[in-house]
Amino acid sequence: MTFTSKKIALGSDVESSRAKRLCRIVGSACLIAFLVDFLVVVFPVNLGEASWRLGTLQQIGDRSIVVLFGLALLIYGVERRKVLRSIALMCFAIGIAFLLFCPVVAQDSLSLQRQAFDRIGSQASQISSRLQAIQENPNAAAKVTPEQLEQASQQLNTRTTTAKQAANNSIFKSGFLSVGNFAVIGVTLLMLGRYGLYLFRH
Repeated sequence: MTFTSKKIALGSDVESSRAKRLCRIVGSACLIAFLVDFLVVVFPVNLGEASWRLGTLQQIGDRSIVVLFGLALLIYGVERRKVLRSIALMCFAIGIAFLLFCPVVAQDSLSLQRQAFDRIGSQASQISSRLQAIQENPNAAAKVTPEQLEQASQQLNTRTTTAKQAANNSIFKSGFLSVGNFAVIGVTLLMLGRYGLYLFRH
């Protein structure tokens, strides 16, 4: 009976060691893959442009789950206490960075939304000026009826409204999703880092 118990315990230790080794391999692969993606997405750097910042952060946010998964596997798989502490601190650092990205994404989304509205309004104003010029031109007015001009003006207003709504929905949805990703993953990484430090101390 005692021999059987020892054999079961030994087998359990072997399986646990294999599981931790597998977690270290997969966790490391996740972090390396994210780092490669990060470098590809970030370069060339153009921090002064809101569209670059927003697009880059959105792509990083889409890949943020890979970081969480990789760090969680490493916390489970590492056996050296110093390495565990380093990974826990890394969780804190990345988690704080992700939370700081949230206001940047929100601000850039609003900025791009205003730019899109201004661009659509400017284009609509140019077309409206052309319609008015046609209406005031005797030669052109003879070829175009007032009903046609009125119909063109209505279509312009409808398309302008539709374009503004489409731009608003697109920018708002993408920005909201990115902020949500960064917030959830950031908080989870802080919790994961705290758990890693707990394991380090006990």
